[in-house]
Amino acid sequence: MGLGRKIENLSSDAQEYLKRSLDDYKMGVVEEVSLMAGGFLAATALFLILFAAFLFMLIAVVALLANVIGFAGAMLVAGGVLAVAAAVLYCMRTQIFVNSVVRHLSRLFSLRKEDANE
Repeated sequence: MGLGRKIENLSSDAQEYLKRSLDDYKMGVVEEVSLMAGGFLAATALFLILFAAFLFMLIAVVALLANVIGFAGAMLVAGGVLAVAAAVLYCMRTQIFVNSVVRHLSRLFSLRKEDANE
């Protein structure tokens, strides 16, 4: 076997290795994206269920307060509760939304780097 043949085999082996490494990386990214999408869907479903429960409880409280302070007063109280809840969520948006996404993405890239080092 000549030197040219060995270099040709080495070149084809290197190309095959790079192709498989790229395929592995693509599969890892697809897996992480699907996990993120599934988590997003689960979080959205949970949010909608909790929102519906909160809305029905708020309607019940408004109905009870309407007997005591009138319908307009009860609606003002309910609006105030919603405004306070919105303000709290707005103030905590970084901790609730951004930090969890950044943490997940950093874990994704650190896992990819660890796999590349092996």
